[in-house]
Amino acid sequence: MHYYRGLLLGTFILILSVLFFSSCDNSPSSAYTGVRMIDNSFSPPVVRVHEGGVVRFYNAGNNPHNVIATDESWGGYTDVPKKDSIEIVFQTEGLYKYICSYHASPEGDWGMAGSVVVGDIDYHEYTNFNKDDVVEDWSGQVRFVPSQYDTIQDAVDSSNPGDLVLIDKGIYYEEVVVRTPSLTIRGVDRNEVIIDGEFEKANGIIVAGVDGVAVENITARNALLNGFYWATAEGYRASYVTAYNNGDYGIYAFDSVDGIIEHSYASGSPDAGFYIGQCYPCKAVINNVISENNGLGYSGTNAGGDLYIISSIFRNNMGGIAPNTLDSELLPPERESFIIGNHIENNNNIKAPAWPNQYITLGNGIIIAGGNNNIIKNNVINDHDVFGVVITAAFDDNYWPAHGNLIQDNLIINSKKADLALSGISNLGNCFKGNTFQTSFPPGIQTSGDCGDNIFSRGSDLSGLWSSIARIVYVNQGSFEVGDWRTMPEPPLQPNMPGANSYFNSVFPAVNVFDKYEIDYTDIKLPKTAEKYLN
Repeated sequence: MHYYRGLLLGTFILILSVLFFSSCDNSPSSAYTGVRMIDNSFSPPVVRVHEGGVVRFYNAGNNPHNVIATDESWGGYTDVPKKDSIEIVFQTEGLYKYICSYHASPEGDWGMAGSVVVGDIDYHEYTNFNKDDVVEDWSGQVRFVPSQYDTIQDAVDSSNPGDLVLIDKGIYYEEVVVRTPSLTIRGVDRNEVIIDGEFEKANGIIVAGVDGVAVENITARNALLNGFYWATAEGYRASYVTAYNNGDYGIYAFDSVDGIIEHSYASGSPDAGFYIGQCYPCKAVINNVISENNGLGYSGTNAGGDLYIISSIFRNNMGGIAPNTLDSELLPPERESFIIGNHIENNNNIKAPAWPNQYITLGNGIIIAGGNNNIIKNNVINDHDVFGVVITAAFDDNYWPAHGNLIQDNLIINSKKADLALSGISNLGNCFKGNTFQTSFPPGIQTSGDCGDNIFSRGSDLSGLWSSIARIVYVNQGSFEVGDWRTMPEPPLQPNMPGANSYFNSVFPAVNVFDKYEIDYTDIKLPKTAEKYLN
């Protein structure tokens, strides 16, 4: 009986790695970078790929759109019907600007326009500014909304690097596209300065190819894609922001480095509340955030290197924290993330909004899928229907083992399958020590001393068993009825940023933010909630 129970558990872990990575991609071709065509905008408007990379344009709007080169150097493409897509291969290094000819000027200076950056080139040609325009200090100029500018977008477009856009209480029905570096965009009241996408606009605030932009003390809701979105940026900060009921991610940093996300809240996102992806070294911190009622609390693809997820709460999501590796994005594998001092609780929420293939993450606290050299330490991880912590390989175009991960001094309790789990071919050198837990798979996963001789640093090879069971799981996915992100409950009121109205001498563009962030990561202890389980 114990043999068969262990065999089923191990098979499930291996299936988890296979299906999790399939879940990140709903298309026939996996190795691509995605751009969504929303009515009147491409999202993101700037993406970066390697030479020979594929960009997939998916029409998520209600009208036909196309992709036309602004300089006619690389051709034009026919209409893309609603819910259909095209894939374009970019073979040569360069900057490729494009438009939808129905919804933009021929030059791309207004309307539905975007850029593809191919190779290691300066992407700042996308904006009217370059790196020399990035400033570290406040300019002293304040742009007041709505007393001086009717909309946030008007104020942003009128600003120069280093300015502060200060927004009074109100609901602003717009998508704010930032093309000026080193701006600080701040609300006077976090709960009463609201950017509302009306389920029509792509994002609340999007910062694409622009460096040093900070967003503070604002709520973004009801966007078709993301609440707050940084793409291909160096220097970003989200402080005291709330993102809820957005159609993809809450707070999202992609292909961006040198960032801080702090004192923030995300709920009602079908992908993840918080995401940092495609960066190495990321030099980024997620600190003191709350993520609940999302598909995933945190997801990060091909990210790592000075990436810290600390002192935060991830609860009541479908799945908890899921760093992962994919071939479809640059910079694989995921590695060198530090998950320290968090409370990760009860991520079993089948009623959370989620994409269909995310169901496989349901009931897991931390999933490291194809990641290397991560540190998971001093977390409280409790009450999960499947695993507390699972380390597994990842399948995409390539097979990505998980190795060199340290799981240490965590309190992991009340997991229904196992508190600690490890599986995958050639998952070498993973170390489990000092954890307080009840069950593990394989049994005896933790050693009392140094992990160098840990015989369980390699998971079970169950690759021959996953295929038929994977098909069963896929067939059964249709029986799940997840929540609708449009109708998830409003979050409770969140604390305001101290001194939001006292702006003099307190404006800091997001430049060199990681190096300035003063936290002793070695001093982060178990959350105080551990006392409930230890006593």
